[in-house]
Amino acid sequence: MNFSPSVSILTIRSVEHLDDVFHKRMVITHCKHLCEGDYLIDDRGKNGASEFKGEWIQFGSDRFADWKSVLSYLLG
Repeated sequence: MNFSPSVSILTIRSVEHLDDVFHKRMVITHCKHLCEGDYLIDDRGKNGASEFKGEWIQFGSDRFADWKSVLSYLLG
């Protein structure tokens, strides 16, 4: 399994300015199909993201192009 620590650091830094509700409840994993919850925010459907039982928010897609659009949807 490939794991890039720099990707994890970038992910954490991209949400650490948000409310504690987001960054203190964040899980970084390669095996996304093992996660349970209401929402999964991920840019790709690989590693189980597309099989997530909650709602998969595809970051970087037309609908969720940036964090502002994700927050707007989640807090809307």
